[in-house]
Amino acid sequence: MAKHESKQHSQKNVSNTDKKLAENSFQVKLQELLKQKKYRQALEEIKKIQRSHPDIDFTPKESEIWLLRGQQEFQKQDFKQAEKSFGRVLELGLVGDAHYWQAKCLVELNQLDVALKLLREAFEADNLIKDYSICYLKLLLLKGDTATVEQLINQQSKRFSAAQLHWVRGVIALKKEQPETALTSFEKIKRPITPGDLPSAWIVYSQQVSGNWNAAANLLGLQSSQFAFAKPKYLEHPILERLATSQQAKTGEPPLKPQNLAREEQVIQDAISALTIVQLINDGNHHDAAHVLLRMKGNVTRFPELDSLRTSLLTLAGQQAFNQRQAECVQLFWQPLLTEKPLNPQLAVNLLEVLDANDCDEERPRLLTRLLKWLEQEAKQKPQEWPSERLKATLAHLHCKMADAYMALGRDRAALGSLQQAERIYPTSPEVLGRKGLIEAMEENYTEAIALITQAIEGGCRYEEIYGALLTCWDELGDKQARNEARRRFGKYFGDLTIETEVEVLPWVDALSTLNYGFFSRLVEGKEQKDPAIIACQIFVNAVQSPVNSGGRVSLNQKAATQAWVAHIQQLSSQEQIPVLQAIALAIHLFAKREKGIAAVINQYLQKLFNLSAEHPEARVGHLVVLAVKEGSPQKLEFPLRLYLDTMPQPGNALANIQLQARRFGWITTLIPALDEALRREPQNPLLLLARATTYPVDKPKYEQLKQEGFELARRLQDAKALQAFREEAAYLAAQETQSIMPDPEKFDNMNMSNIDDLLEGMIRKLFGSKMPKAEFERMLPELKQMMLNTMPDFSDDDDEEEEESELDFIFRSLPPNRKQQKGRRKGGFQ
Repeated sequence: MAKHESKQHSQKNVSNTDKKLAENSFQVKLQELLKQKKYRQALEEIKKIQRSHPDIDFTPKESEIWLLRGQQEFQKQDFKQAEKSFGRVLELGLVGDAHYWQAKCLVELNQLDVALKLLREAFEADNLIKDYSICYLKLLLLKGDTATVEQLINQQSKRFSAAQLHWVRGVIALKKEQPETALTSFEKIKRPITPGDLPSAWIVYSQQVSGNWNAAANLLGLQSSQFAFAKPKYLEHPILERLATSQQAKTGEPPLKPQNLAREEQVIQDAISALTIVQLINDGNHHDAAHVLLRMKGNVTRFPELDSLRTSLLTLAGQQAFNQRQAECVQLFWQPLLTEKPLNPQLAVNLLEVLDANDCDEERPRLLTRLLKWLEQEAKQKPQEWPSERLKATLAHLHCKMADAYMALGRDRAALGSLQQAERIYPTSPEVLGRKGLIEAMEENYTEAIALITQAIEGGCRYEEIYGALLTCWDELGDKQARNEARRRFGKYFGDLTIETEVEVLPWVDALSTLNYGFFSRLVEGKEQKDPAIIACQIFVNAVQSPVNSGGRVSLNQKAATQAWVAHIQQLSSQEQIPVLQAIALAIHLFAKREKGIAAVINQYLQKLFNLSAEHPEARVGHLVVLAVKEGSPQKLEFPLRLYLDTMPQPGNALANIQLQARRFGWITTLIPALDEALRREPQNPLLLLARATTYPVDKPKYEQLKQEGFELARRLQDAKALQAFREEAAYLAAQETQSIMPDPEKFDNMNMSNIDDLLEGMIRKLFGSKMPKAEFERMLPELKQMMLNTMPDFSDDDDEEEEESELDFIFRSLPPNRKQQKGRRKGGFQ
């Protein structure tokens, strides 16, 4: 027995030794193959070794080698094979990189819908890391699905970084022809949202769209001196070259070509450089003069006059570059000056902003340390200039900045130490309170965070991160009113000035007000929703059992829809049921065929809505809105309307509110008698005048007359509610006009360059066809087409590796984040 066990033990040791030898030999061979980038052979070797040693360990993993193979195939433009390789990566369980690369292959193979489905599923399953979430939005934008993008960034903003949100808002603003708004968003982006992106290109393009050609030329380097010693900005990246070429074509200004002023003799070259510096300074071009000076390096000492100008020239050049928004040049000019003694504190403070813009996080703590030492010495030497309160406030502020810098580097403990140091110096400092509020927000103590941040902003803290955190806290608490109030109180300090002019439309109202089943179904289906009214609309779409008929209606499976609605409503509070019941009744009325039983279903939900009015007065309003849309006779509304208005303190405004809500769901005329009677009593009521205007077609003079009369009254009276109603009316008309020129939604499926011409022609005919004589329109059609295309110029280049792409498309496409950038480097402070 002992002999047998000894033999088994011996065999086991031999087996383990064999396995270890095989493992070591295989690992060496594998590493050699990987070093030579022979990924296909490496995978074949893995297959061979696994036949004899199925449990053998090796690194990197098989999935990672498949990923490398796919990337290699992609670089060789073998997109079909690369897509298969990335699919294998996903099968082996490696997510993130593989999703991005497979989607990129599918786009190259012109399978945009498949790519979108892949990323949508990964996003919804939470398999798409934050760095790649932007790729999902890019594909949606390429598909033209702006509505979904806006919904995602509003409802799931935490899934995206701040830079990604700024970029998306900028692109959406460009699509809405709001280049100034877009510029504001793009200027907030301090680094590429994915490597290969170029934030400055979007700023340049926004300036071009705004017609600010000089500003764009400045950013591109088109206005550089003829002594172009510094490489013009537009030559630094193909995208900038394309933008420069586009500007050249539109403005007639040819970009300057850099001249080679190299000489065989250094002395001659230095003399030419010195003369050039003098000429550039005389022309007021300190920026280019400083570039020439720095290129001379130590040789400037040959010219004592120039050497004495060095500090002043670099200071002025940095300011000029700062004004031209060329942060890299500012850093290049100012950083050498901070090695000089004594320290220029104002220059150091200004450079801190520049380092932040340039993502030079390693430099920020060093510069802040110098500033702190300078301040401590100054306070000792000049105590009369640094009284206690001023010194404490400044020291606390600098330590808070140090905490922000450490957070950006991922050094959380050092950041907390700096914040504690600031708190010891000045515990009630607004800067300290603001950062403490950020910590509370990160720990999901939203009430405490709100109190601290509010106190900080009231005390004068203007750190932008805390304002964003304050709004996020109110979002998390679900208090929209408080969030808007915070924006009204504090937004002006952080450049958020749009709250008073914003128009918000509920998603279900927005979808139904299209009055087009194709658009309606696209807006509500295929998305994960929390809005109960949108879910009710999705149930309608899911229960449709026929294509849309010539009247724009569909056949509804009443039993399936009703069962689903009943189950859905049972989960909701009575308050939550109100918009759901409205949405159901309106969706059936607007889009369902008039089949047997449909009227009864509508009345059933109308009755449920009315039954809620005893507990919730707003349900009565919803009930009357649906009645106004549904009924064709004013007499049928007279009694319920009178019962409601007689209980209201301002019946005129209450009536106008019903009409203005109902008008989103068609041309509503059933309330005309009631509106006329109300206007006889209140002829100077701006809301009533607007409501009555909406009973006329918008192209009729009476509509414009009543609307203008009401608006002037509202403006004169400074009636905030009425003015908001006019804003909402303007936004509604803009949305309707946009929809009127859009093709049927089905035409957007599988859209490609082959049918873009037909799409553009159809849109132009809808937009201009009825506004000019036929012969004139046909003559101008090619020009109008070109004008529309010019809003997204073609920057394609046959020599580029990528295929032709539109202006938005060429910036969408980028390389994925590398391994180092996937570690989640934080920026700017506590976030």
